[in-house]
Amino acid sequence: MAKPRGERSSASQAWIRRCFVCWVAPLVFLLFIPFNMPNMPVDGTEFGLLETVGPPLIGLTATSLLGITLPLCGCASRWFVVVQVVLQIAIIGCFLTFQERTSAAPAAPAAPAKQHTFRDAEAAEEPKVATRFLQPQNQKRSGTMSVVLPCLNEPYAFKTVMSFCNRTPAEVLEEIIVVDDASVPPLVNKLEGVPSQCKLKVLRHNESLGLMIAKQTGGDAASGTYIGFYDCHVAPARNWYKETIELLAAKERRLVVPMIADLDLDTWDEKVHGALTAKCYINFNADFWWYEDESDFIPVISGGLVATTRKWWQDSGGFDPGMRGWGGENTDQSLRAWLCGGDILRARSSHVAHMWRVDSDPRTLSHYHLKHRTDNLARVAAIWFGEFRDKFREGKLDSTLDVSVAVHKLQALQCKPFAYFLHRFRKLYVRGGVLPEHVFRLRLKGTDKCISKSGAVFKLAPCAVASWLHFANMAPPRFPRPSDFERDASLAPSSSEVVCGGHTAPSCAECPRQHGEEWCHVDCKWVFGSCVPAVKSGPSSLNDSNISNTSRPFSGIRLWNSIECFDRLDPTGPIVYFCDITGNNQNQQYLLDTQGLIRHSSGRCVSVNPKATQLAAHPCDGARGWEVIERFVPAETQRYQAAVARYQLREDSPDS
Repeated sequence: MAKPRGERSSASQAWIRRCFVCWVAPLVFLLFIPFNMPNMPVDGTEFGLLETVGPPLIGLTATSLLGITLPLCGCASRWFVVVQVVLQIAIIGCFLTFQERTSAAPAAPAAPAKQHTFRDAEAAEEPKVATRFLQPQNQKRSGTMSVVLPCLNEPYAFKTVMSFCNRTPAEVLEEIIVVDDASVPPLVNKLEGVPSQCKLKVLRHNESLGLMIAKQTGGDAASGTYIGFYDCHVAPARNWYKETIELLAAKERRLVVPMIADLDLDTWDEKVHGALTAKCYINFNADFWWYEDESDFIPVISGGLVATTRKWWQDSGGFDPGMRGWGGENTDQSLRAWLCGGDILRARSSHVAHMWRVDSDPRTLSHYHLKHRTDNLARVAAIWFGEFRDKFREGKLDSTLDVSVAVHKLQALQCKPFAYFLHRFRKLYVRGGVLPEHVFRLRLKGTDKCISKSGAVFKLAPCAVASWLHFANMAPPRFPRPSDFERDASLAPSSSEVVCGGHTAPSCAECPRQHGEEWCHVDCKWVFGSCVPAVKSGPSSLNDSNISNTSRPFSGIRLWNSIECFDRLDPTGPIVYFCDITGNNQNQQYLLDTQGLIRHSSGRCVSVNPKATQLAAHPCDGARGWEVIERFVPAETQRYQAAVARYQLREDSPDS
């Protein structure tokens, strides 16, 4: 018999109330999760959301479904509702207790409105690594990474620690070691909010000992398979560790440098479309400068961002123990790798954004003053330069420097002479002109005045005190030759015309007709703002003894014993700037032609003012000429050539 209408209504209302009671617990639990776990990203990719909240959520849902279905079968009483609520409360209580016990440190403070949230410890795509540098396919990547952060009065230490923590999986991150080099106040106070899963260790010096000693402290304390040294104001990108570990796993004696990006201080992440860099080289003053080419091998690291194996760190001894302050440790570590059986590679898919010191942005300025400093570049020269050490600062190397401990380590590792390093990177040192073929002065024809550096510009000076120069920087493809600007009567008989493209002209110089490069083709080519013959007959004038006497093309003019070159041609002459050794910077492209004109890529020439008292940019037609004087082969080039023969260094070995 059907139930009366009133009883059916009462039963329906009871079922609805039971639905509300049974489902309210899972609903409250879901709403409670974001408040209880403020550091958990919404997609759960970094802190294991499903693994953490999945079991209690399943338990609550199961008891709720049971509470709804049993009354429909007539198998439940009001006491079951009480039992069900107690079970749900117990499940939630267990969850909260578990969360409290797994968080030994306080939660990180809420991020400011503009603070970037780090999420991606892993990504679906794998980094692309050159296979010749990797371990065999049947070996899996293994080992953990210790991140070492040397810090002194760093306002961004917390952000740097959290960025490595949030973007390094737990199974990869061995520890984050912050070495506090006597900051005031101690950095440990600023790092109290770092969660326990970050595996943070803070080591503190009682007095400031400098960057390399702080790194040494952290490296010696590291327990991971690999050790990454990074500045205290950086932010790694997702996957930053993958290619780095792949490369280190393939070779024990190796340093790996990430692609160094620009850091956006507002998002604490890599700037979109920002520059990427990784490679440096040094001159004989141990000064380093950046460059870029296609090779993944790096002559010298910039210093602050590099990883290695713990085994090589221990075997190599880390840094020169006599260094204090900042600088030079990057060159010491690099030469230790290259000359003692190792190498240095960049990891193209590993990005770490770095905060550069910019005078115009007070947020980037340093907040420390180093009290104890040593001449670290001099120590590098004394330890590593060998027969080239008298080139350091033109022979002004302090002979009293005590580098005996470092030299003993060098001998124990059976390291090679410095000439091996120069030969390994002869593309830079020979083809790039750091080892000059000849050194000379440039004299204004018909005068006793030569080109000389004066501050950030060049000027005229008596030749006896003028700057020593040499041709340098690699010549890019299709770079003109000195003889390209000669009149070539043999290209066509005087009765014929040259083909400029869609028209002809009596000579290449007459092809453009105010149309520039567009009307300079076929028999002619456009170089340095001029239309010149494309095909030369007879011997090249490149080796003309009155001009450059070089056996290879160069694209610029460099100051001897310096990393500075002729740069942009201003109305008052060339300015001084750091050399682009690859030759790709058009501002630094200069050519001394067979007529003695110093031609610039802009189409103008280096000349002088009407009274010949100062340098000036001038149209090449009518510009004054220059001549090479007092030319000689420098000692460093002679020593290098002798070392190549002595050690039988081969030209078919890698050169970049």
